Amino acid sequence: MTLRYLLNGIDDTNILGRCLSESARPGDILLLSGDLGAGKTYLTKAIASGLGIDTREITSPSFTIIHEHLNGRIPLIHVDLYRLGRHADITEIGLEDYINGENLVVIEWAEYSDGPLLEQGLKIDLYLIDEEVREVCITARTDIWKDRLLELDGCMGKK
Repeated sequence: MTLRYLLNGIDDTNILGRCLSESARPGDILLLSGDLGAGKTYLTKAIASGLGIDTREITSPSFTIIHEHLNGRIPLIHVDLYRLGRHADITEIGLEDYINGENLVVIEWAEYSDGPLLEQGLKIDLYLIDEEVREVCITARTDIWKDRLLELDGCMGKK
């Protein structure tokens, strides 16, 4: 199942982030992909805000690879695989330690990894349409996401 939305500016991205945070559960993995500047880090900030995390703490972990934000409703682990390049080995950076059923793991540049642990994640692709507009495609890879995608769609419909 795939949901598609046009995000017209920051407000729509904030709504999507809030809706994702409302449906988030410990152990979830969100796999963000898209062009440079498509809004992956901003969407992560919006998710963090919905979890009750101070968004001033959310920056791209491009150089450190992993940032921990433990003070929200669910601990948020923010990962950026960009610097690791194609076929990044998530075991090499210790990512599997965070995929433990307790955290919400958000991975930017998720297309750079093909690890089996990521098969359970919710795939979120962001595409630049223009300076203000993004298209987002959210794809459930496993059955655990199907009902939750219906909830997400309902949440987005209320915007």
